[in-house]
Parts: sequence; C-alpha cells; structure tokens
Amino acid sequence: MTRINLLVAKVVLLGVCILCISSVSVWAEEIKISVTAYTLKECYHNKGKTASGEMVRTGIVAVSPDLERKGLKLGTEINISDMGTFIVKDRTSRKNRGNVDIYMNSYDKALQFGRQKYTLVLNQGPEDFLKEFYNSLFTRFDFNSEYNMNEINAVKRSISLFGKEKYVCILD
Repeated sequence: MTRINLLVAKVVLLGVCILCISSVSVWAEEIKISVTAYTLKECYHNKGKTASGEMVRTGIVAVSPDLERKGLKLGTEINISDMGTFIVKDRTSRKNRGNVDIYMNSYDKALQFGRQKYTLVLNQGPEDFLKEFYNSLFTRFDFNSEYNMNEINAVKRSISLFGKEKYVCILD
C-alpha cells in the first residue's frame, strides 16, 4: 500500500468511529484489580464507620485511592460479576493499589473469599476515546512499515470479549 492509500484508509476509519460515537456508543477501559473482603474486625480503629460517615454493612465496598482517582468515588454503584451490586462507601489504606474490598459480616467467609483477580471496566466518554484514537492513528504511525503493531494491538484491546473473566462494572 502506498502512503496515500494508508492515509485515506485512516480517514475513512476515523469517520466510521465518529459515526459510532454519535450513535451514543459506550467505550470502556479495562484495569486488572484485586477484590478482597473485610469485616468489622478490621475496622477497630474507626469503630465500623466508613469514609462516607455511615456504619459498615452488607452491600458496601472500600476502594483503594488509585481506583477512587479513576472514577470509583464514594457513592458510586458497581456490579461485581457473580456477586451482585455494591456501593462504594469506604476507602482502603493508602498503601493499597488496585483493590476493591467487600464488607462481609462473617470473618470466616471473608477469609474463605481471600484475594481474587477481577477486571474493572471504566466507562470512557466518546471525546476521550476520540482523542486516544486520533493520537494512535496520526501521531504514532510508522509510514515505513506495512503494519503498525501499535494500531493492531489497540484494535485487539478494544475488541475484548467477556469470556470467563470476572468483572467489576460501574453502574452510574
């Protein structure tokens, strides 16, 4: 393919993406996280009061500060696959990274739950997607190679299939 043909193909692809976005499509970013469980036994320092001021109860989760910065703010409703719907009402310690901590009444059940790997799906606005897509098309393209691996990998990531993985999704 010539350089002009590649450029025309990119412009056509960009137009298709703009049409998809204008039809209110939702784009998402996936982040690998750990999901753990905690009980009132671990809340001794604050006597069971969450960061939101409420008392801990079933249906509440705590999130690590890095996930809070990515959009899991206090009051956010999330769905954890195979477990149900929860509301973010608490924060974990600052030292935790990529962690959602589910409140459980039973210490034994919390221990049995352990640490499990999940994928957090963050909704991404159309304008964020367009900016990333534009940058991947025009700023990192290598006109000297027939296939650009960055673009191929970006397409593979955006076409992820919900197989047997466990997901945490924001419902707001």
